[in-house]
Amino acid sequence: MGENLIQNESTSQFYFACRNNDMETVRRLLDEYPLEDLDKMEPNGSTALHAACFYKNIDIVKLLLDRGFTRRVINKYNYTPFDECESEEIRQLFTRPKTSNRFGGDVSYEREKLTWIVIDGNEQNVIHDRTLDTYNGNRLEYKVFHGDKILQQLGNNMPKIDVIRRLFRRAINEKDCTRLIQAYTTDTDFCNQVNNYLITQNEETTNDTSTQTNVMSEFIDTIFFNRQLHEQYQFQGICYRSMKIKSDNDLNIYRVGTKLINRTFISATKDRQFAEKYVSDRHAEKKYAVIISFEIRQFNTALDIEYLSEFPSEKEILIMNKRIFKVVRIKMKNSFDVEIELRESKSTRVNQKDISSGYLGRSH
Repeated sequence: MGENLIQNESTSQFYFACRNNDMETVRRLLDEYPLEDLDKMEPNGSTALHAACFYKNIDIVKLLLDRGFTRRVINKYNYTPFDECESEEIRQLFTRPKTSNRFGGDVSYEREKLTWIVIDGNEQNVIHDRTLDTYNGNRLEYKVFHGDKILQQLGNNMPKIDVIRRLFRRAINEKDCTRLIQAYTTDTDFCNQVNNYLITQNEETTNDTSTQTNVMSEFIDTIFFNRQLHEQYQFQGICYRSMKIKSDNDLNIYRVGTKLINRTFISATKDRQFAEKYVSDRHAEKKYAVIISFEIRQFNTALDIEYLSEFPSEKEILIMNKRIFKVVRIKMKNSFDVEIELRESKSTRVNQKDISSGYLGRSH
């Protein structure tokens, strides 16, 4: 059940090599062909990864996942590759590596400071100067999403860049911005590249029209401004991040009453148990465990991307950049050393004067 056992003469050699646990052929074909030629739906209605999972070929499953084969694909039986796994050992291969700090983890204090801008002043008087996207996030529909230029900017030295290339091409061909979300969730360095750009981009407004816009902004604006995407996948409620820290000094940016703006996208989870487990086996030398809850209150602040993600078990909530949060409570709990509660402000306007007068990442 779940896998078509009839060999179709049009089904690829690679598919049968994965099904038959022929590691030598699998490795040879991976070297000879680009990813998108191998990671595809076969004429029998399944993929090579489905076959490897169904037949419990664990070494081939690991190889394909490490290579960047997509987890988010449904065969003719309406199963994902993960659904085809009966072995718990193989199922564990579908989790993100524990070295990832996507949901906090061992993120450094210096990096956490770069994520946030601390603001001062009356919230009702703040002004936000974010430039609107001419295409309202519909760049794929207007055929003005330059994925090739983003890839050039990332450079061929980024590991598994062909994973992002394939998803960009699908996004462009299908005019489907959820493929961009999928790219952001892959086990690659792409999400870090996006957020590094958001950290380093010029926060101050400029009248210099000759300044060339970084092409990465096209990716960000397509997600940030796409109303249809936000209408379909909007999230309002509570989500979580967790991290290990060395001392309570690492929490200096979180003071009750402080207002913060996130420079970057933030990955959080709907599943508190996942957030708690995320740091349970982290480095012992970091003695404090911290959980941060975000109360999302506005329509276009966060996306529920659980079923868009390459890792649906993470139940990821993707928080847009440049949202205002207020630290409303810090408390001690038995299960965690520190719990921090952030509540989204009703205002979405940011005082440029407060930002430019020296409050970038400064602790209060």
